[in-house]
Amino acid sequence: MVKKILLLINPMAGRQRIINELVSVVDEFTKAGYETVIYTTQGSDGTSRILREAEGRFDTVICSGGDGTFNEILGDTMTWKNRPNLGYIPCGTTNDFAMGLGIPTDIMDAVKNIIEGKPHTLDTGKFGDHYFSYVASFGAFTETSYSTPQSFKNAFGHAAYMFSALKELPNMIPIKVHLEVNDRVYDDKFSFGAVTNARSVGGVVRLDPEYVKFNDGLFEVMLVRPPQTLLDLSIILNSVSTMKYDPRLFVYTQASELDFATEKELNWSIDGEKVSGGTSVHISCVHNGLSLITRDTPAML
Repeated sequence: MVKKILLLINPMAGRQRIINELVSVVDEFTKAGYETVIYTTQGSDGTSRILREAEGRFDTVICSGGDGTFNEILGDTMTWKNRPNLGYIPCGTTNDFAMGLGIPTDIMDAVKNIIEGKPHTLDTGKFGDHYFSYVASFGAFTETSYSTPQSFKNAFGHAAYMFSALKELPNMIPIKVHLEVNDRVYDDKFSFGAVTNARSVGGVVRLDPEYVKFNDGLFEVMLVRPPQTLLDLSIILNSVSTMKYDPRLFVYTQASELDFATEKELNWSIDGEKVSGGTSVHISCVHNGLSLITRDTPAML
């Protein structure tokens, strides 16, 4: 019996690399015994419609795009009665999620990774009514992910994110946060916060891979207090570089669920896409909520 897969392509992701390699991609899947049905993403509403109509017809859905495209597909397939296996051909600019899992960023290598791979279960995040694959963040650096123009990303790649992030450093505005996590309460001001299941965020903030497990039922939670002096700023930058986070300026913990509250409505970056968290949001871990097809890598074992 021919195996049938749905391939959803974001043709604008990254430098539009997939356009030149699409025939080769389909050829590889055909040789491996797959019947490939192809759609291009049509914005969040259009993609949701495609996936609603696809439910029950496919047990494998493959994303070709960036982390934001993968997030759209994840969110819609999480509502399926029988969730499909997902495959990822990362064609975005930074590809944090893929790189953390050891998924190749070369298109044809990523295709072979799916063909030769097997399903692995990973934790998924739930942010209010939204799902995320690897990060929910607010504050400094996070606006970079959804405000950097696509043309700038395409022209300069990862450097576009770094340039935009560095511009934010002088404007690390403190945000008053009430956080309840692990029977503790934090009432403090923070310039940055992230709830992650990843080893890097936006290519700017990195986490020690020794402590990040993708299916342990726990998120890594990091909050950064606003720097008061140039020395504080230097400590923050050094901590990000060395992955040794000074407790005077950082809160770092692991948790399966958290409750955030702020005085004013707060915008978050959910896998690189802008989402309003209102003035309060509950974030929880869906343990083993995602089945991703990939080869065994050190990250997955």
